[in-house]
Amino acid sequence: MTLSPKQQDYIRKHRGEKSPEALAKHLKLSADAVEAFCRELDREKPAELDPRTKRLLTILTPLIPILFFLLLEGGLQVFDYGGNLDLFISAPDEYAEYYMCNPRVTRRYFFMQASTPTPPNDIFRKKKADNAYRIFVLGGSTTAGYPYEHNLMFSRILAKRLQDAFPEREIEVVNVATAAINSYTVLDFTDEVLDQQPDALLIYAGHNEFYGALGAASLENLGRYRWFTKTYLELKGFKTFLLMRDAIGWLRKKMTEMTQGSSPYDPSATLMERLVVEQQIPLGSETYLAGRAQFEGNLRDIFALAKEAGVPVLISELVSNVRDMAPFISVPGEEQPEARTVFLEAREKEETGDFDAAREAYYLAKDLDALRFRATEEFNGLIHGIAGEFNSPVVPMKRYFQEASPNGLLGNNLMLEHLHPNISGYFLMAEAFFQSMREQSMISPNWPVGRLSNSADYQRNWGKTAVDSLYGDLRIRILKGGWPFKPKSEPNRALLDYRPTTLAESLAVRVWQDDTFNLERAHVELANHYEKKRDYDAAFEEYKALMALTPYNSSPFLRGADMLIKGQRFNQALPVLRESLKREESAFANKWIGTILLNNNRIQQSLPFLEKAVKMAGDDPQLLYNLSGAYALDQQFEKALETLNLLFRVDPNFPEAALLKRQVEQVLMEQRTPGQ
Repeated sequence: MTLSPKQQDYIRKHRGEKSPEALAKHLKLSADAVEAFCRELDREKPAELDPRTKRLLTILTPLIPILFFLLLEGGLQVFDYGGNLDLFISAPDEYAEYYMCNPRVTRRYFFMQASTPTPPNDIFRKKKADNAYRIFVLGGSTTAGYPYEHNLMFSRILAKRLQDAFPEREIEVVNVATAAINSYTVLDFTDEVLDQQPDALLIYAGHNEFYGALGAASLENLGRYRWFTKTYLELKGFKTFLLMRDAIGWLRKKMTEMTQGSSPYDPSATLMERLVVEQQIPLGSETYLAGRAQFEGNLRDIFALAKEAGVPVLISELVSNVRDMAPFISVPGEEQPEARTVFLEAREKEETGDFDAAREAYYLAKDLDALRFRATEEFNGLIHGIAGEFNSPVVPMKRYFQEASPNGLLGNNLMLEHLHPNISGYFLMAEAFFQSMREQSMISPNWPVGRLSNSADYQRNWGKTAVDSLYGDLRIRILKGGWPFKPKSEPNRALLDYRPTTLAESLAVRVWQDDTFNLERAHVELANHYEKKRDYDAAFEEYKALMALTPYNSSPFLRGADMLIKGQRFNQALPVLRESLKREESAFANKWIGTILLNNNRIQQSLPFLEKAVKMAGDDPQLLYNLSGAYALDQQFEKALETLNLLFRVDPNFPEAALLKRQVEQVLMEQRTPGQ
């Protein structure tokens, strides 16, 4: 008998309450029909889980997503998604005992850029030497030496000056700065820096708080809440988090392309231009206050971490071009004057000779500039205030720059554009840090007095040539060829309008355009060019620049010494050769140190170097001849004869060797037959 849908529904609803007989009576059906339908329902009903299985499922169900993410994280770790983003990694094999800055580390902070800035090439020992004084330098593009290469960073200059002041110590100055970052990055680096046993931290940072990575008005931004950004920095160690971040960044790019019709990321735009999201940030606005708060909070955290580790901090005031850089954007306001108006008033005061009032107005105009590329004086106040809380000194950088500027008005005399120093400016920064360290008795309470060269001497004799300046000038030319120095609507014609006329200019352009050709190779090409022309002095200057550019590498010291030797400047070659031996033992350096000492009649001092060179290059006839001559002059005639015999096996016809051998044999014969 077929049951109607209504009868079936009734049975489903009430079979738990009534017996089949009662249901059959109510529906006027046979009991057999009701029981048959109930059996069908039982077959459709899934089996009941036992209580133990239910409890297990209750516990495991919430763990499924956790297990999924653990497996995902494990897989991403195995395949090393995103690569190693540690601040420090092992240096290449030839420097296996050293750490270096990871060139990929800034990918922690930039997820909207195809290419990211990289930190300098400083290296330091994995095992700190007992006599070492280790300094880490933190900051942004100015600290990294922009627009020049690493040989003109103030930290590299400072390192040389400190090493000269304390030759008995091993001075390590490690610069971890990079362009387009701000105090978030400095704070994020601090723990890793403190793990490396520093003796001091030097900081020059604050100009990038708004537009640097994670800044309050940057494209690479996570919002204005500092706690949220700090949480992000804590989570970045997880590969899963990096995957999600990169996916969100990719979606942001695609959505922007869809809404704007094309990619907003102009490859010809400078990094400075690409990072700016909010152009107008009036003084005291919500965004300005957010940037100030992040700087204040991050700086205080940095000092607290250093204090906990027992590491002193030396932080500098910030300087920028106030006289010769008009405000980028003027915003009219009810409570504040327009930046451009104040700048013009400063000009008028300067023209009338009221330099103090002009200086005050220039600084105010800079602070009112709504495009926040230059830190306000309020930031310098925060630097002094927070350093004071921790009893830390502050480098009076403003005083140094103002005293070196005509009428105390800082402008193009020391600045290239809005805030990056020129070469003289970087040497002045090194001077300011050097003198501040001396005043604080850092390194030692007893600093040398009187025997040190001054800053001008270092600048005059520094390892730099025309190609260094030209490369820096070219980068500034490109920077000024784009926004905000030119309207966004105008194409950047900086390179199109540039016509190199010298080899150095052509090489500077090639360094900029060719990713496979760097400034090191440019210096080598120039050195080879000068060597072919027998202009050994000019060739040496190129290698001297390489000594400052890659101070850990023995090669430029050896090649530079070779140029001095070819130019007959033997005594000048001696200290360069000695410097090469601090980096790597070589037969060439030992041979020539010994030879130069021998020529200077410092016979006994020459012998250890010549002997070591022979052990490394025993087939060099000139070296064997020099060593045999040194033995003879030192009255060690048996060793002289033994070395001459080695020489004749290498080169039987070496000039004057036969004469020297006869003379040595004659002396030995006379010694063996006394009384004749």
